[in-house]
Amino acid sequence: MRSLSRLELSVFILANVILLTSCGRSARYTANEGVIDLRDYDFQYTIDLDGEWQFTWEENKGEESTDAKTFINIDVPDSWNGYTYKGQEIPSQGSGSYYLTVLLPDRPTDYSMDFPTVGTAYNLFANDSLIGGVGIYSSDPDRGEPAYQTAVYDLGRQSRQLMLRVDVSNHHHRLGGLWESISLGLHKEIIHKRENQVAMQLFIVGAIFIMGFYHLGVFSLGTRGMPALYFGLFCLLIGLRTLTTGEIYLHEIWPGLPWSILVKIEYLTFYLGIAVFFSFLQLQFPDEIKDWAAKIVMLISGLFALFVIFTQVATFSVSLNLFQPFSLLALLYLIYGLSLAFLRGEEGSAMVLVGFSAIVVAFINDILYVNNIVNTGNLISLGVLIFILMQALLISVRFSKAYATIDTQRNKLERTNAAYQSEIDIRKSAEAEVRKHKEHLEELVKERTEKLEMANQQLEVLSRVDGLTGIANRRRLDEDIDREWKRMLREHRFLSVILCDIDHFKLYNDTYGHQQGDDCLARIAGAIRKSVNRPGDLAARYGGEEFCIVLPETKLEGAVKIAELIRKNVHELKIEHSSSPVAPFVTLSLGVASIVPDADGQPSVLIGAADRALYQAKGNGRNRVEQNMTE
Repeated sequence: MRSLSRLELSVFILANVILLTSCGRSARYTANEGVIDLRDYDFQYTIDLDGEWQFTWEENKGEESTDAKTFINIDVPDSWNGYTYKGQEIPSQGSGSYYLTVLLPDRPTDYSMDFPTVGTAYNLFANDSLIGGVGIYSSDPDRGEPAYQTAVYDLGRQSRQLMLRVDVSNHHHRLGGLWESISLGLHKEIIHKRENQVAMQLFIVGAIFIMGFYHLGVFSLGTRGMPALYFGLFCLLIGLRTLTTGEIYLHEIWPGLPWSILVKIEYLTFYLGIAVFFSFLQLQFPDEIKDWAAKIVMLISGLFALFVIFTQVATFSVSLNLFQPFSLLALLYLIYGLSLAFLRGEEGSAMVLVGFSAIVVAFINDILYVNNIVNTGNLISLGVLIFILMQALLISVRFSKAYATIDTQRNKLERTNAAYQSEIDIRKSAEAEVRKHKEHLEELVKERTEKLEMANQQLEVLSRVDGLTGIANRRRLDEDIDREWKRMLREHRFLSVILCDIDHFKLYNDTYGHQQGDDCLARIAGAIRKSVNRPGDLAARYGGEEFCIVLPETKLEGAVKIAELIRKNVHELKIEHSSSPVAPFVTLSLGVASIVPDADGQPSVLIGAADRALYQAKGNGRNRVEQNMTE
C-alpha cells in the first residue's frame, strides 16, 4: 500500500480546514420566541438573526379578518414546511408573516441588513415602515411573482429596539419561507461583508471557468482526449451553478433572467455535473471505476435533467429529494474506486483522492444546507476549486517528471554528440595524415576506410541494441517483426508474439531506487535472452519495463511454453521486491498471441492481441501467462 506524501497530506489537511472554517463564525446570540437581545453585543462583526421568530399564516388570501392573529414560533433559517398552525400542517405554498424584535444598545447607530434569497417573494418592514422587497408579495397566487435576489437594506439610525416584519409568499416552489440566515450589523460592516462575499464568489467562479476553458482547449488540440473534455464541461457547469447561488451574480450578467430559468439552471448544473464528473473519473481510472456504472449515472442524471426542462419549478424541485440520495451513492462508489486505485498504486490516484475528499465534504454540506440541517452556505464551488488545485499540482508533478526525462535524454544526446565529434576528429586526423604522406596515399586511404567501415558497423549495431539491457531495441523489433510478417505471409506459417511486463515495477523503483531498477531490467533481459534459443527468434525491449519476443514459425502452444519458461526463469532470479503485492520477488505478467498473417493484416494486429492477453494476465492476478489466438 502506498502512503500519502507530506505534500499530499498537507494539502488534504488544508483543504478540509478551508471547508470547515468556511462555515462562518457561530454566534452565541439566538432569537427566542420572537426576541433577540443584542444590547451587550459590540457589533464588531455582523450577526445572524437566527433562532425562533414569531410567525402567522395568511389563511384567507389577504381578506381582512376580525380575529386576533395567532402566532407560532418558527426557526429561521428554515422553510415553513411541516410546521403546524392552528392544528393544521402549513402547506408549501401560501403566504405568512415573520416577526422579530431586536433589542439594540442605547446609543443610536447606523445599521443595515444583508438579506439573502427567500422562498420566493417578500416585503421587509422595519418599525412598520416598508424598507424594500424582492419579487411581488401576494397571498393571491395569480398576483404573486417569485424572484431570487440578495439585497442590502439601510435601516438608518436605530437604538434600543427594532421591530422587524417580513411578509413572505410562495406559490411556485416546494419550499417557502426564510430559508437562509439574515445578517444585521453596522452599515460599513455589512457593506464590507457583502464586498468580501462577492469578491470570493467571483474569484472562485473565475478560477473554475479558467480551468474549464483551459481543459476544453487541451481537448481541442487533441492532446488528452475525452478526460479533458469532461473535466472542462464539469468546471463550466459548476462555475455556472456558482453564479446562481450565494450572491446570485448571474443577475448582474443577465438582469432580465426569469426566475424559473434561474432555478432550472441551478438544478440542471447539479444533475448534469454529477454525471460529467463521474465520467471524468471513470476515464482516469477505468480499471477501478467501471464503464457500466458511468453509463447508469449518465442515464439517470439525463432523465432528471429532462424532468427539469419540461416541468414547472413547483414540480421538478421535488425531484431533488430523490436525486440527492442517488448522487450520494454515486460519490460513495467513486470513493471506493479511487481508494482501490490508491491501494494499487495507480499514478496520480493519491492526489485525486485528496482533492475528491474536498468535493465529498462540500457535497454533503450542501445536501445538509439545502435541507436546512446546517447553516453554512453552498460550498461545492470551493470543494471543486480545491480539487482543481490538486489537479494542477498533479500536472506540475507530471511536468517535473517529464523535465527529468528530458534532462536525461539531453545528457545521453551530449554523450552521443561527443562520440560523433571524436569520430570527426579521427577523420580530420586521417585526412591530415593522407596529405602528409602522399606516397602512401592508397594504403592509408584503404586502412582508414576499413576503420571507418568498422566504426559504422558498430554504430549500426548500437543503433539496434538497447543500451541498458543489451538486447534488441524497439527499432530492431519493428524491423524484424515487419520482415517476419511478410515472410510468414509468403510461407503461410504461424507467427507468435510474447509481451512481458514487470509486475509493479514502479513500486520497485520507488522502493530501491532507479539504479537498482536499471540493474533489475538488465538481469530480467538476460533471463529472457537465455529462454529464447532459436537463431530466428528475437528478444527486444518494447519500452520501459516491457519486453517483446518475436517467434516465427511458432504456433500458440509453443509460444505459451516459451512464455512460461521466461516467467519461471525470471522468478528463479529471486530479485527481492518487498513492496510487491504479488510475491516477495520480482515477477512477470505475459501475454501470448499467434496468427497466420494475411494480406489485409498488419503486425499491429498481432501486437494488439498480445497486449490484450497481457492485460488479462494483469487482471487475473499477475505473475502468469495468458494467451490470445487471433483469427
